[in-house]
Amino acid sequence: MADCQLTRTHSFPTDLATTKLHTLVGKFQESYGNMIETVTWADDKRSATAEGKMFTAQFGVTDTALNAEIELKGFAAKMAKGMIQQKLDKTVTEEFPA
Repeated sequence: MADCQLTRTHSFPTDLATTKLHTLVGKFQESYGNMIETVTWADDKRSATAEGKMFTAQFGVTDTALNAEIELKGFAAKMAKGMIQQKLDKTVTEEFPA
């Protein structure tokens, strides 16, 4: 089960929502680049998995919603849960305003 999660509905065309997802994942990489080991995109480029020693994150976009889930691994990561959730909320709001 995800420690941090967010679902945001949107009304963007599919291509624009996908572009915004790529921007969102790019911002996630900028913020946590030193902790990210891999980012793997699905064939349709509408979902991605980012993995590191302290987390696994899933990002995906559908025709109507963006979904983000982060599973934190280890005590230190879980202690930062509130800060990570706030950063996730802020970054998602920049690309997918409520």
